[in-house]
Amino acid sequence: MNIKPRIDFGDHEQWRAYVRREVPPQEQDYVLALGRTELFRRFYEMRGRAFPEAFRQELEQIGRLNDPGRTEALVSLNDRIFRSLAGMLFAEARPALAQTRAAEGASEGERVEHVLEELCERNPYFALCTGYRQAFGDRVNAAEWDRYLREKLGADAEDEICFARAMMEMDTLLRYFRDRNLRLPRHFRDRVWFLQYLREPERSVQTRAILSMLATEIEACMSA
Repeated sequence: MNIKPRIDFGDHEQWRAYVRREVPPQEQDYVLALGRTELFRRFYEMRGRAFPEAFRQELEQIGRLNDPGRTEALVSLNDRIFRSLAGMLFAEARPALAQTRAAEGASEGERVEHVLEELCERNPYFALCTGYRQAFGDRVNAAEWDRYLREKLGADAEDEICFARAMMEMDTLLRYFRDRNLRLPRHFRDRVWFLQYLREPERSVQTRAILSMLATEIEACMSA
């Protein structure tokens, strides 16, 4: 089928609407899954990495199958590609993370402050939170924050705006941990490291999982 690639769409819902409109119903689930695969391949290219040969060969084999087996096989392959990408990013990040870990003997609050500084430096969407707070103060007004994001990211950049909003939630939760000298959940730093490199919808799924993990940890501390 001669359809536009997923990469041409800045918003995931726009891509889904396009597929639902232009692709026959029996082909839609496969095309949507293939769009996810292409985002993964693009991510490898952006990192200067070759798409793994084993995945490429399996993708060719899947393309010769018939539905529903073809779509199910592609969904399974996408899950394995994502796990492989996560492992690759963890491996790349580990040396840098080791160098920036808080000094031995630092308080939990100091460690959280270091994480806040690190995120502001390395995640441009998280840095928007700091810029907003510096301009308007610590109390976040929803309408004002939305205008700020649309000025910085563009009025139609919905995926990026949603991610920046989630980073403000994370900033607020991390400040809570810092101010109360609470220990961050295990592996938090590793999990949050590569969020800005992901594409939708994976980025939203992983971000919400991390925010939920922080909120659950706070609830556990409050009930202890």
